[in-house]
Amino acid sequence: MAGSSLVTSVTHTEAKVTAGKQKPYWVEFQLVDEQNEPVANMPWTMESAHPVSGPVEGFTYSGQSDADGLIRVDMPHGLELRLTLDGNQLATEMEKRALRVSRDAENDSVVRPGAEEKGYIWHYAVLGELCHQKPDLQLREGEELPLFHFPNSSSFQGVKVRTNELEKRHVIEICPFRAWDLVLHHQNDYSMANTINLGLASDLAYDDIDIITKYFINKCQDLSTIPSRKIGQSTINALVVDVPYSDRYFLPIDIDSTKADDPEGDTQLYYVYNNNKIVIAWRGTASLTDGITDASFRPVESDSCNIKSECTSLVPVGKVHTGFWAGYTLIERMFENQLNELSNKIEGRDLFICGHSLGGALALIHSAKLKESKPLLYTYGMPRTFTKNAVDVLSSITHYRHVNDQDPVPSVPPEADLDNQLYKLWGPLGTTLGFLWSVVELTASQIVEWGDCFWHHGNTVAFLTTTQSRKWQQCSIELPYPRNCMTIQARLPEKVKLYLVPSLALQEAKQSGQDQKAFKASLNKEELQEFFPESMNPNRGIPANVGNHLLTSYMPYINNKLLGLAYEKGLSDGKAFTEHADKVASFNLQMDHYSGEIPKNEFDRNKKFLSLEDLLENSLSSTISAASGSDALKRFGHYGEEDIENV
Repeated sequence: MAGSSLVTSVTHTEAKVTAGKQKPYWVEFQLVDEQNEPVANMPWTMESAHPVSGPVEGFTYSGQSDADGLIRVDMPHGLELRLTLDGNQLATEMEKRALRVSRDAENDSVVRPGAEEKGYIWHYAVLGELCHQKPDLQLREGEELPLFHFPNSSSFQGVKVRTNELEKRHVIEICPFRAWDLVLHHQNDYSMANTINLGLASDLAYDDIDIITKYFINKCQDLSTIPSRKIGQSTINALVVDVPYSDRYFLPIDIDSTKADDPEGDTQLYYVYNNNKIVIAWRGTASLTDGITDASFRPVESDSCNIKSECTSLVPVGKVHTGFWAGYTLIERMFENQLNELSNKIEGRDLFICGHSLGGALALIHSAKLKESKPLLYTYGMPRTFTKNAVDVLSSITHYRHVNDQDPVPSVPPEADLDNQLYKLWGPLGTTLGFLWSVVELTASQIVEWGDCFWHHGNTVAFLTTTQSRKWQQCSIELPYPRNCMTIQARLPEKVKLYLVPSLALQEAKQSGQDQKAFKASLNKEELQEFFPESMNPNRGIPANVGNHLLTSYMPYINNKLLGLAYEKGLSDGKAFTEHADKVASFNLQMDHYSGEIPKNEFDRNKKFLSLEDLLENSLSSTISAASGSDALKRFGHYGEEDIENV
């Protein structure tokens, strides 16, 4: 015997049956998403088996949830039931639903408290647990069902209701069928979202493709938390939004010269993409071969030839670092088909390119190659790559170049035309001789004389440790009037590491119109040039610190700053992040206390630097105004942890 009955009335007393009299048992289900919005018009099936003296007698009920997501069944028996939903329709519907911010279903559900307060039984379920069988998903080559949405232990079993759970309402909170997507803004203005996510992508470039794949596939499809990565002793979370599962990342693809049929050199990149964007990350120095690439810095013409002996020049004027150029052209020569395939995938997608150290130099060369595709480039601790004339030609490429305090790598090669007489006289040996001579002997005036020297490309983003000192007169005799006096200058104890993006001031000044001269203590272009000369490094003092070059130094600082900004905007989901703000406050108090004794040029500089850092909040504008952007920042704050900021 099989029958079906669906009555959506909430109360038992209103339930009707075909025979015209009340059946003795009933059960209700209400389908909602994580925002407590009903899942309406969802086809469902309810099954039970009734043992009798003969064969098993089955009962099957079916129907659709009503406008409030309600399902009600009245039954002549009180046996266990199993509810399943139509997998294809459920997948289609739940792709449209958004996630709540926090991901702990047991403790953070906004549905559960209200349901249990009314005496209902609350369930949390993912797609696979509600389906009768696997839905018709468009899985790509090499893909399996996403483990989070289809857990091995409970998929395709439905929601079971025991006898003692009948005559109750069961509220089923359904997890949306979504995936994580890195927040990236393809824009000319600086973005902190781009900074942290492309920094993570640059760090992943140092790993094998298996680990990269686990990040963009496994972690970006696991909705129990947000994607994170251990960098040194710090855990760095990605800034992510949830997107429909069909907009998930495709499998990452790596291009590695050591894995070719005929291995050569040691140059590696990977790229990952979805329907809207593509990210290319080049690996930095990871081997002795890479070290030799870094050191081989004679400037050469940027001519390359493919396997068909067709030759092209990257830039019409200027030159490129020979070691970096050799590393890049090695990939072009060995993987022509793969690069053509990559170029085809860029079509119609926003293009982001990134890299750390040597990877930044290779990323800049690749950006120059893909200039017509409008790449957005973020680099970290990269060396100089092109000479001045070439940099001028590439000015249309939007590039933010991060320099961390005394990181020595952005200072090489030296700012001079190294294609000098020593190269011409001594050939390859001149690479070494030319480097030593240029570093030791060249003065500022000689650098100018050498003409087309190595320059940096892009907009500087500087993490600068800023100090204060006081200057006073100390006299051996004070009365009747001071005599035998000497001027003493000493460093004050409070110092702070500031996050300075000069382009934000120019952007703000442009928006300020006629008031830009008075804007933020006169942060105009001329004054910014004094501290951040175009195509050069900011004056960072000495000595160099190799530890500042590692991403283990870059990424925790970026993470701290983003957490602090989210907190200041009221988007940290209740957690306080004041590590950096407390240091700035102490620095300001010290400045006010000794304002009459701090040298004027130092005092004015620090005031300008503090004003400039205040503008960093503008780097969140695009994220906050984007769909789900505020939720992304709240989620980042919810799971984020600050590192102790040592300066």
